[in-house]
Amino acid sequence: MNFNQADFPFEELDRFDSQREAINAGNDTNQIWSVVIDDDTNSYCYGPSHHYVNLLYYIATKERHDDDTYYEEAGIEMESDREVTQ
Repeated sequence: MNFNQADFPFEELDRFDSQREAINAGNDTNQIWSVVIDDDTNSYCYGPSHHYVNLLYYIATKERHDDDTYYEEAGIEMESDREVTQ
């Protein structure tokens, strides 16, 4: 597995709710990436489209993945992590 802790390097062409929707839009399976959230680090992980745990959506890119490469973007601040002050 090739795991990169870096911003996703490819341009997102479109977002989809399912792999079928992305394929029906004319994308090959190796152009479809799953975008999941890591509950422990609050980071986005982009990888091959066969992932479904903590799935947010699928994206399509013109670049093709090799089914072995992942990109994890830095942690994001979740609403529940912020201190509420009034």
